[in-house]
Amino acid sequence: MSGAPAFSIVIPAYNYAHFLRRAVTSACTQDGADVEVLVVDDGSTDDTPAVMDKLSAEFGERLTYHRQPNQGPAAPSPAIWPATASASAGSRRGR
Repeated sequence: MSGAPAFSIVIPAYNYAHFLRRAVTSACTQDGADVEVLVVDDGSTDDTPAVMDKLSAEFGERLTYHRQPNQGPAAPSPAIWPATASASAGSRRGR
């Protein structure tokens, strides 16, 4: 991805492993869209991290994953996790 994306899609995730592939694939494959997809994992105890490892490898720079201790409903808020995710501790861009 070159330059800033036209828009961002934030997907909050808490024990969301069974829906992540569909949600992330839908967001990352929008036709003609210059988009970044940010997944905020709010301390999931299911397979969310493993699913995100696979999706990060598949979608690369377009996808950013941020895992944090559980913070409740406000977790994906820009006040807690700014759109400049790559500068945030615990964040990683796809490989």
